[in-house]
Amino acid sequence: MKPRFLFAAALLSLSLASAQIAGDPAAFKAALGLPGASDTFSYDGAEVRTETLGGLLYKVRYQGAPEDYATAGDVIAAAIGEAGIKEPFVDWMKQNGAGIAARKEPVSVGLGDGYTLTFQPGDALAFVVAPIEVPPTAFGEPRHVLGSGPVTIREYSDFECPACQALFNRALAQIKARYVETGRARFEYRHFPLFEIHKQAVPAAEASECAAAQGAFWTYHDALFEEGVGNYVGLAKQLDLDVGRFADCVANRTYRDVVEAHRAEADRLGLRGTPSVFVGPFLLPNPFDVDSYDRYLRMAAAQAER
Repeated sequence: MKPRFLFAAALLSLSLASAQIAGDPAAFKAALGLPGASDTFSYDGAEVRTETLGGLLYKVRYQGAPEDYATAGDVIAAAIGEAGIKEPFVDWMKQNGAGIAARKEPVSVGLGDGYTLTFQPGDALAFVVAPIEVPPTAFGEPRHVLGSGPVTIREYSDFECPACQALFNRALAQIKARYVETGRARFEYRHFPLFEIHKQAVPAAEASECAAAQGAFWTYHDALFEEGVGNYVGLAKQLDLDVGRFADCVANRTYRDVVEAHRAEADRLGLRGTPSVFVGPFLLPNPFDVDSYDRYLRMAAAQAER
């Protein structure tokens, strides 16, 4: 996945709490102050077309006057549910619009935490707002999986990351109860150790793999988030693992290659931090919003049926 920085080093990164993508298409039009349910309509002289997936807003296509950045900003803000994005978008376009217009091929940039903005070549200002989406082949082989549902929820995580611990404390049990235990999804853990800022991230990930070799990945996973990183052999003893075997595994860094491969996968996907969560092919903008998993599961199931 390389959709976010093909043209600019940075565009916009805001907290998106109420995005219309993966929401009710009527709510998108309502945010623009327009009635009705047509999937093609005019807004301040621009043509806007919506595409749905599983009955939810999937993509927004825009075509308008070349330098009418304000109207385009209104549509983008409504599409991702963040009114505050309009002004920085207009400012960014004033700096980069001419360069984008001169390109002969589509230009994709990142939009917030879970969306892409792809400009189309031509005389008009034309673009598509869509969720970040990757093909199934972009993911490595499953390793640590709970459940057997038809859609995979993949968490890229770091055992030393405070936000990952917060996701574990605040949301993971609900995600399992609502979606995994009911058979709607399976949940997979992928290592994304941010070793640049978390010195214990890699050792913790390797220790969890040593626990996995004794069939105890998930109990060790929970213990790391509950008790913290560092005391790896002590945790193994608490969980009644074969401590000698575990200690040798940790000391020899037996699973170093596995952890490094997971980190390389996260880098290839363009992930910027942890926790990063995919629901099927879609990167979830806010993994703490437990209700949003339901909507993205619907879109992922519909995408799989296409």
